[in-house]
Amino acid sequence: MFKFFKDWYESHLTDPNQVALALIILSITLITYVLLSTVAPILVAIVLAYMLEGVVGRINESNQVRRESIVLIVYVSFLAIAIITLFLLVPIMLDQLTLLIKTLPSMLERGKILLLDFTSNNNNFISEAQLTQIFSTMNSEISVAGRSLISYSLSSAGSIFAVMVYMLIVPILIFFFLYDKAQIHSWFKKFFPERLDLSKKAYAELDTKIGNYIRCKFIEIIIVWFASTLFFALFGLNYALLLGFLCGLSVIIPYVGAIAVTIPILLVAYFQWGTSSEFWYIIIIHILIQVIDGNVVVPVLFSDAVNLHPLAILISILFFGTIWGIWGVFFAIPLAVLMNTLLNIWPRTEHKV
Repeated sequence: MFKFFKDWYESHLTDPNQVALALIILSITLITYVLLSTVAPILVAIVLAYMLEGVVGRINESNQVRRESIVLIVYVSFLAIAIITLFLLVPIMLDQLTLLIKTLPSMLERGKILLLDFTSNNNNFISEAQLTQIFSTMNSEISVAGRSLISYSLSSAGSIFAVMVYMLIVPILIFFFLYDKAQIHSWFKKFFPERLDLSKKAYAELDTKIGNYIRCKFIEIIIVWFASTLFFALFGLNYALLLGFLCGLSVIIPYVGAIAVTIPILLVAYFQWGTSSEFWYIIIIHILIQVIDGNVVVPVLFSDAVNLHPLAILISILFFGTIWGIWGVFFAIPLAVLMNTLLNIWPRTEHKV
């Protein structure tokens, strides 16, 4: 065992390049872990800037227009789309969410009746009193959660203020990350020793891989969101925009997200139509969208990005989610891509026996 660690140390951490890169990674990790609430807006701005950089780069390659002009056009277009989404789509989704929460008790009551009928026809494997207790507890928990959400929304002036600050700071950060990209890159490179080419190589490789992943993931979210919302609305499913949006967000967390978002779709469709043909149409459409996403959209979009094993994805979600909560879940896959890229480019020092 000791020999294993000794060999690993000699091959991974004896070269000055390796040590410098390890120290840089450790420093960034510690700063992010300790100051997550402070750097979270910066991380969000970086993610969105990477997304927009793909559009800027494509236009810049095919036109002789100055980069600064392209950045302004793309940035203004992004702000316009964001404002339209915020003031048109978000209120609709919030209204649908509020209505869904209000109808949950009636859904539970109908579910209770269905289960009572089922148990009465199957030798009463669970008693009526037990079912009543279970559903009563569920109703109480939903009521408590609803009251907590309302009281939090009304009383958390500090949180509202923080959201307002984020809404002002993040767009400004995005603009400067795009407009002054070359200057920011030059500033970061000053932290890398000039003679240690590995750190600069790692920076360039990560910049490319993370950028490609974020842009492809955003396109995937839009495709799944649009397709799901369109078909849900065509078939008249309640809360179509909200459920379609959740389908789009579910691709951020592969595998787990697809399973989690299927549950509310099943419940809403069932309590709206029962087991009629519309219910099965919705289920088939939802499954088809997930299949097309996994077998067509993802291979096409991510052909040049880093492919991660499903086990690595799940472990990353659990690990970073445990450390940083919802932010950890959101950034789990980009961080996993980062770690995978580092492992692939990390140099090995050959030692002669």
